[in-house]
Amino acid sequence: METITFTPPLYKQRYQLVLELVEKYKARKVADLGCAECTLLTRLKFCSCIEVLVGVDTDLELLKEKMYRLSPLPCEYLQPRASMLTVRLYHGSATVKDSRMLDCDFVSCIELIEHLDQPELERFPEVVFGYMNPAVVVITTPNADFNPLLPGIMQFRHWDHRFEWSRAEFQTWSLKIGSKYGYRVEFTGVGKGLPGTEQFGFCTQISIFLREFSKTTHREAKNSETVYKLVYEVVYPSLKDKKILQDIVLNEVIYAAECVRRHLINSHCDEKGQEAENCSQNENKSVQTEDGKPAETRFKSKNNERLKVCRIDGKLHIPVINLFSVPKVQQLSGSLQRLQEILQATDRVVLSACGSSVLYPAFDNGNDD
Repeated sequence: METITFTPPLYKQRYQLVLELVEKYKARKVADLGCAECTLLTRLKFCSCIEVLVGVDTDLELLKEKMYRLSPLPCEYLQPRASMLTVRLYHGSATVKDSRMLDCDFVSCIELIEHLDQPELERFPEVVFGYMNPAVVVITTPNADFNPLLPGIMQFRHWDHRFEWSRAEFQTWSLKIGSKYGYRVEFTGVGKGLPGTEQFGFCTQISIFLREFSKTTHREAKNSETVYKLVYEVVYPSLKDKKILQDIVLNEVIYAAECVRRHLINSHCDEKGQEAENCSQNENKSVQTEDGKPAETRFKSKNNERLKVCRIDGKLHIPVINLFSVPKVQQLSGSLQRLQEILQATDRVVLSACGSSVLYPAFDNGNDD
C-alpha cells in the first residue's frame, strides 16, 4: 500500500481550519477543550479579534510543563497588541460545568471526543452545548472510514482512543446534538487521500456547529461552583493600557527625533548657534534656519502643515506638529492635542517653554563641539 503523506501535516491543517473560523466569526472569547500541549493556543493568540483565550485539559502535569509557551514574547512588549488579551489555562474536564466558561463564544474540541469514556461522552453535549452554549463549536475526530488507507492500523489510531466513528456515525451524533440544542451543523474535513480514494472521505472529519438562536441564560450561573483549577494566567501588553500606549508613543517620538538628528549630521549642517529670537519664530509658525541653509528635516502631515527644525545651544527644536505627521505617531496618539498631553506628562523628552517643540540633543554624546 502506498504511504500517504499529508502536506501540511494533519495537525496543522486542523489548526488552520480553526484559525480561519475564529477570524471569520470574530470570536472574542475562545476556549480550546483538551488543549494538551497548548499548540493550538500558541497560534490562536495571534488572532487580533480574541480578547480572552482559555485552555482546559485533564493532564495537570502537561499543563504545567507547557504553560510558558503562552508567555508573551519579547517582541510583544516592543510592539503591543491593539486589543487586550488574557490567556488562562485550567485543569479541568470538558464534561464538567464551570461558570467561568459561560461567556465563551467559540469552543474547539480537537481530537478530544474519541478519548472520552461512554459516561463522559454522554455528559459532553449538555456541558458544551446546553450549559456553555457558545455561538460556534468545532469538533474534529478520526474518520474510521479512512483507516484502511493507513498502514499498520489494526483497530484504532491511538492506544487511548475509546472509539473511532465512521462518517455516518459521526454525522448522526452531530445532527442529534444540533437538533436538541439549536445548532445548525456543517460537515467538512482535512487530510485528503490519494487520487482514487475519494470515497473514503477525509482522514479527519469535522463538524462545525453554529448556534441558531440567542444565547441561553443560566439562573444558576452566579451561584454555580467554579470547579476548574486555574493553572496559569497572563495578560498581554496592549495599547489599551494607557501607560503602555504612552511609552510606545514616546518611543516613536524619540526615534523620529533621532532620525531628524541623523539627517542633519549626514547633511553636514552648519553648526553655528542661532539667536533665540529665530527660535521664537519657529515656536510661533514660520521657522527659518540660519542663512536659509538646508539644516532641516521636514515631516509632511495630511494637511501639509510643516515647520522647519532649528538648532540652538546644542539642541534641536523639533516642532511637535512635525512629529505628529509621522504616520506611526499619528496612528498611535490619534490627535495632536493627545500627543501634546503625552509629551507634557513625561520626563523622557524636554519641551520648549511654550510646549510647541521637542528639544533634542543635536550632537552625539561627547561631541558637543
